[in-house]
Amino acid sequence: MIGQVIVETTQVIRTRAVATRRPVRRGKPRRLKAAFGISAGLVVLAMLPVIIVLCVYAYFQIFGIILPGVQVGGVQVQGLTVHEAVAKIDRVWNVDYRITAVDTTELARSWVVMPSEFGLRVDALANAEQAYSIGRNQGIIAGVTHIINTLMYGGEVTPWVILDPIAARAGLEAWRARVDVHPVEGTLVLEGGEVVPTIGQVGKYLDLEASLSLLSADPAAVMLDYRFVPLVMEPVVPAIIEVSATATEAERLLGSGMTIGAYDPVTSERFNWVPTRQEIASWLRVERGMDEFNVALDDNLLSAYLKILEANLGAERFFDGEQALAVARKSLDGEDTETLQITYRPTAYVVLPTDTMATISFHFGMPYWKIFEFNPTVAARGLVVGETITIPPADSMLTLPAVVNKRIVISISQQRMWIYQDGELSREHVISTGMSSSPTLPGIFQVQWRYVNAYGSRWDLWMPHFLGIYEASPGFINGIHGLPLLSNGVRLWGNVLGRPASYGCIILDLDAAEGLYYWAEDGVVVEIQP
Repeated sequence: MIGQVIVETTQVIRTRAVATRRPVRRGKPRRLKAAFGISAGLVVLAMLPVIIVLCVYAYFQIFGIILPGVQVGGVQVQGLTVHEAVAKIDRVWNVDYRITAVDTTELARSWVVMPSEFGLRVDALANAEQAYSIGRNQGIIAGVTHIINTLMYGGEVTPWVILDPIAARAGLEAWRARVDVHPVEGTLVLEGGEVVPTIGQVGKYLDLEASLSLLSADPAAVMLDYRFVPLVMEPVVPAIIEVSATATEAERLLGSGMTIGAYDPVTSERFNWVPTRQEIASWLRVERGMDEFNVALDDNLLSAYLKILEANLGAERFFDGEQALAVARKSLDGEDTETLQITYRPTAYVVLPTDTMATISFHFGMPYWKIFEFNPTVAARGLVVGETITIPPADSMLTLPAVVNKRIVISISQQRMWIYQDGELSREHVISTGMSSSPTLPGIFQVQWRYVNAYGSRWDLWMPHFLGIYEASPGFINGIHGLPLLSNGVRLWGNVLGRPASYGCIILDLDAAEGLYYWAEDGVVVEIQP
């Protein structure tokens, strides 16, 4: 039993032993092979990126294209041949790219331009070749390293900007006409009686050399960094800018309220000519000096205007042209002026069969001796029927400047005197004029002589407050005075006022004569009506 057990036990042990050994002998090589496979796989996996990079490197090298991740100024050129990269770089940077041309004195004046208009361009070939050279000609390790870096971080090539100075100069020349601002000269004109001033404007011109100098200093910064072409402008100052002072002076003259006053002592007419702004403007001339305008009055044009005024008075009347010109100039300057006195020209008269010197004298209100002055032949031989004689001007008895605001009017037919002050009737008096044998002469006269008490030797009488107004004959003065007093103390004509009674003078009562004597200064016109 024991032996059997031992035998069985031995068999069992062998059996187990056999069973145990076979798996051990066969299992150990399999574990080694699996481990080797895993290790090989890990190695392959670890080498795969390198293999890929090597393959990529080999691909880019074999096909002659730019490594991945390379760009020129932001323009992707990876995978392109040099020729293709040149085309793309040129299109982006030299065709489609825009910068701004800027007036350096006025930044708001700017224009979008192509860089090539001013001789700027990116050297597409040089940049493409530089991009292509990345990762080449430095060995495989350096090339692979470049690929990895460009894949991770990119490869940037800064555009290479070049300036063609000839093209730049030509471009600036072409732009000069566009950017230059011509100066505007100040002007001053008179249109329709209005002052039209134009303030001058400073212009500017393109300083080509200064602009070209800035372009040449750093073309790359101009094209890539600043992205604008500096157009250096220099000011051009016009000769005349400010015209306001002259415009103010012109406006003063046009708005001066100029008035030319004239007085006709014969008819007692008053004229006040007020030229319009248009008329005043027609006499003014805007004259240009070196750096300003001046407004000048053209005397010839003003004189022509005054002649028109004179012509409107009629052929018989006129005024002194030089005096009128001086008055007009003063009035235009705002000064007080005297009133022009209208004067008369002589007239012609054909002698009728019924005429005598007395009738002609009374008809024209002119003493005979004054007519003789203008007709010496008639004075020597007398009148001839049918001949033409010269009648002195209607104002020829006015030897003094007429007092404009006072006038004495006498009516022979009504035996009345009216005294006018400033065109208004001031007083009226009953008078006596000359009797028929020594009549008072009608006409236009004026106060020329004055005596507080004149003596008439022919009649041996005194004439109080005598105002002499005309010579009835040479040396024989007729005038206005109070009731005469004879040497024997008798006062004449006190009871006949209102009827002709004198020897040619105009008689007033004593109070009226005294008042008139002190009111009427020399030059007051005395109009005696028939």
